Amino acid sequence: MPAPRKRSTLPRDEARRHYVELAELEVLHRIRDDARALDRRPLAVGPFARLDANALAARAGKTRGALSNLFGSQAALQAATMELALDAAELLGAVEYPAPEDHERAEDWVDAFFAGEAARGPRHRERPAVDYGRLWALWLSAVPYGLWSERIAGPSLEEFAQSVAQLEALFARALGHFGLTTAEGVTLTDLATAAVNLVEGAWLNQCLTTEHPAAPGEPVAEALKRSGRLLWRGATLRA
Repeated sequence: MPAPRKRSTLPRDEARRHYVELAELEVLHRIRDDARALDRRPLAVGPFARLDANALAARAGKTRGALSNLFGSQAALQAATMELALDAAELLGAVEYPAPEDHERAEDWVDAFFAGEAARGPRHRERPAVDYGRLWALWLSAVPYGLWSERIAGPSLEEFAQSVAQLEALFARALGHFGLTTAEGVTLTDLATAAVNLVEGAWLNQCLTTEHPAAPGEPVAEALKRSGRLLWRGATLRA
């Protein structure tokens, strides 16, 4: 006969925290297991796995049968939706950046560039829409699975490389137009990579607030614009 289990001797608050920490670990195990499964077969994870075909059909004014004819099953619809959301290369390729040639001063162009990037990103409390910024926010829900899934990591890294390549070409134009060069030891790839990282870091704040996170009362875009100026000034010199 098994020995009876002993009651916990931890105080209530400590016991609650202990089990919450175990639950957090269990969630991470679940993410890892789902991520590994995703690399073996098409599988929706995170919010995509909660997509309800009946609710979607009702929102679109269609019947469930119309979706079944197209996708065959709810699981196939979920997987196709996630696949498209994780691959926004087409939307990224259509981005129009401010032209350096339209500005006399580099500082004005830098402000216009980073203001445009702030506007292109997600914005706190805005209505859902299929655009780059809100798809980027949806992509965030799949990022933890990228810890263990190449299916998640691959398209994300390809898109990052595409962003860097686009900015390398744009920054090369800007340097030539404004008579600048990169500072010693700084390459165009360094500058473009730093800009992409800076923009996406600011977009995380934009998901959560409409104000500058460290200066209440100022628009959140000011955080990105000011950081962008610092980045540009530190990375460039007069030719």
